Amino acid sequence: MLDILREYWVPLIKQPKTTIRRAMDETSTNCLFVLISLFGITLCLEQAMNRDAGNTTSTPAIIILSIVIGPIMGVIAWFLGSLCTYGMARLFGGVASFRETREASAWATVAYTTKLALFIPMLLIFREENFTSITPDIDSSMFLALLFFLCLTASFVMSIYYFVVYSKIIGEIHEIGSWKGFASIVLIPVVLISLLILVALALN
Repeated sequence: MLDILREYWVPLIKQPKTTIRRAMDETSTNCLFVLISLFGITLCLEQAMNRDAGNTTSTPAIIILSIVIGPIMGVIAWFLGSLCTYGMARLFGGVASFRETREASAWATVAYTTKLALFIPMLLIFREENFTSITPDIDSSMFLALLFFLCLTASFVMSIYYFVVYSKIIGEIHEIGSWKGFASIVLIPVVLISLLILVALALN
């Protein structure tokens, strides 16, 4: 399983369209579990950073909770995302099955999970200030402030590139093209978020 992950991780990021079918042919249940778990852990850590979770929770607790709860969040996000993507892709004339869409969606997460390679040194360098709104050490050092900004910028770029990779993979397996693949990924979430905003505005 680890050999399969090593073999396809980088090629899926660099050439997702030409790699995804070979990766899917070697997908196992264990492989899916690892991919989705790492995706969920990465998602939890990023959410903790974005929400300043360190204001109320210690850094070790955040890391432990991410490791414990992350795989569960990963499964939920992966399954619901795959379901929405499959439904939209079929409307655009997609040909892949739901199982193929789930496997492809799991492999697409490697582009997002690669953020762990960024988060680990960030945890070592910035420690608890990754998760807090008050950052005295970062604020007092121009070098640390610039480094932190560069790390956040790199994380944002990696998030964008995740959608690029995901779009190409869905477009490839459903034979609908990358742009329709992108629409399949984002259309339902955008509609739901828009409806929630409209409801919130109406209630106010």
